[in-house]
Formats: sequence, C-alpha cells, structure tokens
Amino acid sequence: MIAFGEILAELRQDRKMTQKDLAQAMFVTVGTISNYENGVHYPDVDKLLSLADYFNVTTDYLLGRCKANVSPDAFDESIIGEKTMGQLVNDIRNLNRSRRQALAIILDDMKLSTMVNRYNKEK
Repeated sequence: MIAFGEILAELRQDRKMTQKDLAQAMFVTVGTISNYENGVHYPDVDKLLSLADYFNVTTDYLLGRCKANVSPDAFDESIIGEKTMGQLVNDIRNLNRSRRQALAIILDDMKLSTMVNRYNKEK
C-alpha cells in the first residue's frame, strides 16, 4: 500500500506545485507539507478533507486505501442518458462473474479499436 505522503507528493507534483504553493493553498507552513510528505505526521481530519477537496480525490485515495484516483463527483455524472457513473458501477457489481469478464473483454476491445482508429487518422 502506498503511503499518504507519497500520494500527496505525487498529486502536488502532477499539478506542478511546489510544497510552498500547496502550503499557501492549505494555510499551513512549508514544513507541515514536508512533514506530511515524509511521513513525520498526518493531517487532522479537517485538513485531510481540505486536501481531498483541493485535489478532487477521495480521502480513501489520499490514505492509500483505494487505487482509483476518481473524483467523488464523477459518480454523480450522467454517462449514458440519465444513468450516472455510480449507477453503472452498481450495475456492473451486480453482474455475475462471467458477465463481468465478458464486459471487460468488450471494453478492452473498444479501447483497442479506438487506439487503432486514432493511429490511422494520424497517418
């Protein structure tokens, strides 16, 4: 499991921010951000929530409890017609194993087809 400090540093660096930039955004010192990233100490709950909101990730993601860096808001977005991402996830979870595997194969095929089409258009 990846440590909180590593995840925080990666999120910060992905945004091309310095520790000073993040410290200013969070109203803390640079030393506090450094301590978070180096595992010296963790933020309190309010600061953890602020960091999650700032980077638009879940607290579970920040704490290394899940692998997906998906914004909590994404689950409320309409994806297909009126169906939200959250509803699609629940629909997939309710499928039996073989149907989930079939869906994964279809999605992989669609991704590959999209990549081939993009490649052919670039030529």
